[in-house]
Amino acid sequence: ERDLHDGAQQRIVATGMRLRLLQEHLPAEQAAEVDTAVAELRGTVDELRRIAQGVRPILLDDGLAAALTAVKASSPIPFDLMVGDLPAVSDIRMLTAYLVVTEAVANVLKHAQASRISVTVAARQDRLAVEVVDDGIGGVPDDAPLTALRDRVVSVGGTLGIRSTPSGGTTIQAVV
Repeated sequence: ERDLHDGAQQRIVATGMRLRLLQEHLPAEQAAEVDTAVAELRGTVDELRRIAQGVRPILLDDGLAAALTAVKASSPIPFDLMVGDLPAVSDIRMLTAYLVVTEAVANVLKHAQASRISVTVAARQDRLAVEVVDDGIGGVPDDAPLTALRDRVVSVGGTLGIRSTPSGGTTIQAVV
């Protein structure tokens, strides 16, 4: 949802604003056409919002454990996966937990030079606790690409922590 909001929806809204600015310089008949176009854009934004609220990877149809097993299977480095008995959680929490793992694993594969990844997902009351640990080079900078992930986790009332030391690997922990 956030990706649509930050991308396509913002561009559509900006286009509507540009049309409104142009409208001021048009004859009445053409200005009325701009009204129609802007109304269509507004409807498109509303539709995108509705769609975004229901968007989730098809892999999650079989549950979080199955989706993470697929992530593990596609990893080019050894990948330990431990998924405990999980509580029933909302789709948005399940999606967020999945995205924490996939983003963290993507960052490990891209930057960490790790030889092993360990992922643990467990119940923490009515939430999911997610931990991704790697044995890579560590030293994740504060402005790492994980900032957007932190924002996503916080948006569902969760927390995200990152511990990393040079030559000591990285641990990402989230509760969603």
